[in-house]
Amino acid sequence: MNRNIALIPLDQIDVGPRLRMLDEAWVELLAASLAERGQDTPITVRPSDAPGRFILVAGGHRVAAAEMAGLTALTAFVTAATDDEATLAEIDENLMRRELSALDRAVFLATRKDVYERLHPETAHGKAKKNKAQEKSASLHTFPMSFAKATAAKLGVDRSSIARAIARAAIPADVRAMIANHPVADSGAELDRLAGLTPDTQRKIAAALTRAEAPARNVGAAITEVVGLPPTTPGYDQAREFLRLTEAWRKAGRGARQQFLRHLQDQGEIAPQASAAA
Repeated sequence: MNRNIALIPLDQIDVGPRLRMLDEAWVELLAASLAERGQDTPITVRPSDAPGRFILVAGGHRVAAAEMAGLTALTAFVTAATDDEATLAEIDENLMRRELSALDRAVFLATRKDVYERLHPETAHGKAKKNKAQEKSASLHTFPMSFAKATAAKLGVDRSSIARAIARAAIPADVRAMIANHPVADSGAELDRLAGLTPDTQRKIAAALTRAEAPARNVGAAITEVVGLPPTTPGYDQAREFLRLTEAWRKAGRGARQQFLRHLQDQGEIAPQASAAA
């Protein structure tokens, strides 16, 4: 993306919805730094359809810190980016920063995958296909890499780490919001355990972790409350699987329940008369 640099008044910048919630403590630290040392790193904006206005691409914490510090303008890179290009720029800036939690990183990576494959549809499912005209002039073109390969190269991490992070992003948004400020949000192992559960169970776990009085100390302890057995107990896995089955049964409609019961009858797991229980 081509970009110029300019001093942009804060009241001309539209921040809009961000992928990452503001960390108020980080905003305060940045505000103190801005007041003492001034701005080191430009924000990134793009022109709005409204004359004289700009849309923030990257630098939400810096904008909030500048407002807190009483500044009226910030130095900014001005780029003519599309919506997807702007989203990708916001994601990549955040992914390169160390203060991201494991949960934030998972959400950013999952969003980056969606955006990257919209920008480079030929790379979807890991297939960077070339048309015949491109094949004839391969030495003159650089073909887009698959998402996993491109992101691994950019971030310096292996593809399996990216795959695990994206799996964590499947945790529902409401559950992510509940645990965003909890220590489990920065533990890949804890998030992996949570991601392996059904959404309803995840909500119960998140509630146990974040309640005001005597919260569960970790995901394992919260699972013990919900399942009723500690993870080291022989029947723990069976109890957790049973919980998943009962949740699936509760969500299923009458027709699906009857079909499932007929399947159990065909498999000889239950007697035919049990179908009346649907």
